[in-house]
Amino acid sequence: MLSGKASAIEGARIIAGCRFKAKLEDDADILPFVGIDSETDALPLGHDRIHWQAQARADLRPKIDEAQAWARDLATSPCQNLIAREAALLRWPD
Repeated sequence: MLSGKASAIEGARIIAGCRFKAKLEDDADILPFVGIDSETDALPLGHDRIHWQAQARADLRPKIDEAQAWARDLATSPCQNLIAREAALLRWPD
């Protein structure tokens, strides 16, 4: 998500979907992704797009673009935090 290879909304949907298995459902760095997922669940992205008519997708494009910008702003800091936490777990002891 930070590199732009995955959209913030699609990344948030994946992270939110994994939160229970990872036992992080109440984690402060996960909750923003849950919010993004919840607020954008009606937008056709990723695989779901194939079920939407082309005109409906085109009509939603401005709303999707606005939501992507909002999600990117909201997700950046929690994403950086999660990466830093993972990196700390992977460090070898001195």
